[in-house]
Amino acid sequence: MSLKNSLELKNNILKYLRIKEADENLIKDIEECLDEIEKANSFKYIYRKYDEIFGFLNSEPYLRFLKDCDGFYLIAVTLGYEIENRIKYLSKTNTAKMIIMDAACSASLEYLADNYEKNLGSNLTYRFCPGYSKSDINDIKIIHQLLKAEKIGIEILDSCMMIPQKSMIGIVGIRKS
Repeated sequence: MSLKNSLELKNNILKYLRIKEADENLIKDIEECLDEIEKANSFKYIYRKYDEIFGFLNSEPYLRFLKDCDGFYLIAVTLGYEIENRIKYLSKTNTAKMIIMDAACSASLEYLADNYEKNLGSNLTYRFCPGYSKSDINDIKIIHQLLKAEKIGIEILDSCMMIPQKSMIGIVGIRKS
């Protein structure tokens, strides 16, 4: 699947940049970033399915999020270290392009995860990540440990920051049939 050909992805990048309309130069820069992402990313996704709510999920807002669900997936996803290094390089050489690349990577991570999740079923909720709706950001550490997300290269700092930064950990509900 070509990132560059997705109008939805380009529109989401503009939302990350908080820009309503893009000129030709910005579109060209976005497309160049998407080309680089396609070449450099090492998209990885790990998940585990559960049928019963347990532990940290047995509290608000998780119970509210999962109230119409029969089960859920814990998920972790990353674009990998090469993308991280590219953004760091641009931060020193071309700040404007770095901002576009950062937004393009964030939107691409969401886009690739959404498309991967289509393989998990059609009755899924959106991804709910620790830190949303006053949930505890430290729950990222629990999910990371349960999934053994280090297998796909995700590390968690004490601050709950993920390395590489273009990574995501969360929950996807499976709606009742």
